[in-house]
Amino acid sequence: MLRDELLRAWWRLSRLPGVGNVTLNEIRSQLDHPAALLSCTAEQLIAMGLKPAAAQRWAQDRSLDDGFQQLQQWRQHNRCGVMLAGIAPYPEALASLRDAPLFLYYHGDLQALQQPMIAMVGSRNPTPYGLEWAQTTAAELAAAGLTVVSGLALGVDGAAHHGAVRGGRTIAVLGSGPDVIYPQRHLGLAQMVMQSGLLLAEFPPGTQPQPAHFPSRNRIISGMSLGVVVVEAALKSGSLITARLAAEQGREVFALPGAVTNPLSHGCHQLIRDGACLVQSAADILTELALQPAGSGAGSQVAGQQTELPLQPEAAAQVPSLVTHIDYTATSTDVIAIRSALSIPQLLPQLLDLELQGWLMQVPGGYMRLK
Repeated sequence: MLRDELLRAWWRLSRLPGVGNVTLNEIRSQLDHPAALLSCTAEQLIAMGLKPAAAQRWAQDRSLDDGFQQLQQWRQHNRCGVMLAGIAPYPEALASLRDAPLFLYYHGDLQALQQPMIAMVGSRNPTPYGLEWAQTTAAELAAAGLTVVSGLALGVDGAAHHGAVRGGRTIAVLGSGPDVIYPQRHLGLAQMVMQSGLLLAEFPPGTQPQPAHFPSRNRIISGMSLGVVVVEAALKSGSLITARLAAEQGREVFALPGAVTNPLSHGCHQLIRDGACLVQSAADILTELALQPAGSGAGSQVAGQQTELPLQPEAAAQVPSLVTHIDYTATSTDVIAIRSALSIPQLLPQLLDLELQGWLMQVPGGYMRLK
């Protein structure tokens, strides 16, 4: 469990005027571990880029503790807590983002974070076809061992959560505090999600939903996932914002094609023109992510299972085996871990060694193979 003094130190830093997620992550990146903040002096924080007045205030101003008691109270509730970026079980893929939220409030089962994650988003007013496809595909992806991530909104989001709870685990990322369910009609669905999945929020308990919160929420949905599946979306929609964020973060983007006469398919068709992967089923998504051997069914288990993926016909003796699991484009650490059947603690030192040997390079979204 996170130590109270560690949470308090980061809380105080986050409460400084003008200090947002980017600044917090820049400071975190200069520390060997987030816990190192406990031994930092104001002078050291200044050397990391914090303004002198802010650093002195962090060390001395007790008013920066305001609100911390509320965070502590949330941690006392059953199956509730707070995650700190850079410390497990906070999703590593999300923590690598420049604007990752420092704190994530949760309610539910943290085991949902131990599986590979796939996001599914789309219209709040989808067609019956879009609703059915989202629910069925989410159920199949969840049954295959993925955690389905969405935003608890009406329409495709709700269908994705409903399908996923039938087959496995799901995570709902909120544009409010973790105790404020929006829309209200999804209160029952939220309770279902919490049984075998999670409600996540970067906003403190009691925070009401606001329009500005939802684009912020979308970066979390895409940032913690291997890829984003867009089911139905108009040309100007929040789902396309999520897809754009996913592409910028080095994640895969998948889009469901539809009738050319359906305005809700126009956004998906634009994504496909821009390079998104056209998908028709859960099997397409699993195959594209290399989470199952070629020819296996969509229902094959992914989590905790070692799959033998086809290797390139180059001499295996000349290429380290771990390198064969990394693409020539950004490959997230989560994907590499799944492909190689290595845990993250086992994987990271090996990736560093391979980077030093010139086999790969760390890039936004993960690692890229160089040769």
